[in-house]
Amino acid sequence: MARIVAGRCDTYDRPQLREFFCRSLSDFNLSFEGRRVLLKPNLLSGKSPGRAVNTHPLFVQALAEVLLDNKCKVFVGDSPGYESTEKALEKSGIMEVVKKLKLGIANFNKRIPKANSGISPYREFVFGEDPLDYDLVVNLPKLKSHILMGLTAGVKNTFGFIPHLDKAKWHLRCGADKKLFASLLIDIHSVVKPALTILDGIVAMDGAGPSHGRVRDLGLVALSDDAVALDYFLERFLSIPHPLPISSVALERGLLTDATVINSGTPEVQDFLMPTIVDTDWNLPSFVSQTARTVFTRKPKCDGRKCTACRTCVSVCAAQALTLGDKGVAFDYRKCIRCYCCAEMCPVGAIRA
Repeated sequence: MARIVAGRCDTYDRPQLREFFCRSLSDFNLSFEGRRVLLKPNLLSGKSPGRAVNTHPLFVQALAEVLLDNKCKVFVGDSPGYESTEKALEKSGIMEVVKKLKLGIANFNKRIPKANSGISPYREFVFGEDPLDYDLVVNLPKLKSHILMGLTAGVKNTFGFIPHLDKAKWHLRCGADKKLFASLLIDIHSVVKPALTILDGIVAMDGAGPSHGRVRDLGLVALSDDAVALDYFLERFLSIPHPLPISSVALERGLLTDATVINSGTPEVQDFLMPTIVDTDWNLPSFVSQTARTVFTRKPKCDGRKCTACRTCVSVCAAQALTLGDKGVAFDYRKCIRCYCCAEMCPVGAIRA
């Protein structure tokens, strides 16, 4: 049976976090002594900690210190959307932790083929880092809303094993089918198979997440040995009325197991704001639902007053639906698959759905 430990931490006070981690880790049947451990934070892009885009550096530091006390060899890394890992680590503040504690860096710039026999139709992935190079992978997601999937937490965070711009190519292959993309994410997570997922929900993001939403003080920390169960727990914790795509697919496929929840005093959360994307996953024939998605799903748009013509959106669009001209960014909505990678990766928040 899956196990979830959830509690309240109102600040990134390291002694408080260390104490919480030490107490909570004892609830899991894991041996950390002398292990080679990869910490995989959410490192979407090089944003400062106050933006709530990435796992907070003090969250990473407190856990790394606990692992070092257990004589672990600790590595930190992720594959950001368009920047190098080292650049994103530097801008996010995590590099300071890496240097201070003399941690290793996992750059996620390899090309490791990984076979898949899961629920999606895809039989092979290419990872930027091999989880088998480590004794344990510890998944460190940030609690955020997500403009496409509703929420990004445990399962979605392991999508970071797909290197850099390859992520956009997977969006293109899945098109506007959220359940297909959810099945892909579940399969990637199953291949990574993290030993533990530890969620940073102390300062979270709602609204137009995962990069330009509203910063929220929630005070939540949660650990689980089953990220699918943890994600479903979070949906209920946030009072989301219907299962989001990952949980919906997990329920349909019998992948969502019962979980023992150890609640050490979780905070109350009111009015968690979800992205304003219309849900068009209706029970219709595929050729009809595809047309409905194209017509009714919100189109990404660029605010020319904010746009700096950096070309990031053009670079990350695998559908080649964006061009940059004299009048700014232009969209070809016949090609656009409504994956919102352009909005997610825009450094200045000029693109919104």
